[in-house]
Amino acid sequence: MGMKVFDKKFVFSVIIILVSIIACVKNTSTPPLTPTTSTIGQIIAGASNLTIFDSAMSKSGLLANLDSMNATGAPFTVFAPVNIAFTTAGFTDSTIYKMSKDSLRAFLGNYIYSGGALTTATLPIGPDAPLSTIFGSTIFCTVSGGYIYINGNLVTQSDIIANNGVIQALSGIYYPPAGSIWNILRNDTTLSFLYQAAVIANQNSSGFNLDSLLADSLVTFFAPTNAAFRLTADSNINIINTIAPDSLARLLTTHILRGRVFTSDFTTTDTLYSYSSDSLFVSTIIGSTIQSKGDSTAASLGPVNIIATNGVIHKVSQVLFPYYPF
Repeated sequence: MGMKVFDKKFVFSVIIILVSIIACVKNTSTPPLTPTTSTIGQIIAGASNLTIFDSAMSKSGLLANLDSMNATGAPFTVFAPVNIAFTTAGFTDSTIYKMSKDSLRAFLGNYIYSGGALTTATLPIGPDAPLSTIFGSTIFCTVSGGYIYINGNLVTQSDIIANNGVIQALSGIYYPPAGSIWNILRNDTTLSFLYQAAVIANQNSSGFNLDSLLADSLVTFFAPTNAAFRLTADSNINIINTIAPDSLARLLTTHILRGRVFTSDFTTTDTLYSYSSDSLFVSTIIGSTIQSKGDSTAASLGPVNIIATNGVIHKVSQVLFPYYPF
């Protein structure tokens, strides 16, 4: 009898230990939010690496919103670019001072999500799981090499917990979509030669609707700038008019990938396959470059991760040629 009692106690003790271990593992992998006594607004105002973001948020009036709620209200998630992200993009406190309140609100509203406090463990990951910001634009969370990116920008400091939500610090800034890829090409003055080429190919190539592809399909476009076309044509852009429309369409589809692909999705040396089935070689070992199999030299990338309603644009410094002749 004594032995049976010992067995029951032993089994019961083992069960308790196992339950405790499982509970600890669960808590470690999905840590609960532990609100601090500070609001998101207070944390931003006191952060030495968020001073430009603080200035912009203050002038826009949005910082007051992030300072007014408490732990019982609907929590926010704020994606906060650090100072170097702003200065790299040409923003300073002086630049912010010259911007109107409305333009700042339209810009900064794209960094605020009001549907909950999202930590790195609960962010929706993938190009098919966008978050909608307070002003209705979309942002995308992706993972590469174990790091989290927001619209292709690295999360440099994660899960900064406030009593009304959480802050994720970012390495770069992003803008709301300015329309479809087709509309962006039409309105961006640095891409006017590319748009001219796209219009010619769209109107005259046999059975090819480039405008539909770039306006409705989910794609990534490596967009040669006007300087890239001038480099190719020895400063004579009329070369566009000398290429047969079908060949021009083939040339342009060499620059298009299926799906939304951020630069953060590239591996160190990656091979991508374009809409025309040409090979594109990306390298991030020294800077960021891309080279088609038909090119003798690589093109530099930048600016990159320009969000469109139907994909993303990466500007490139030279035209990418298909491997097989026209």
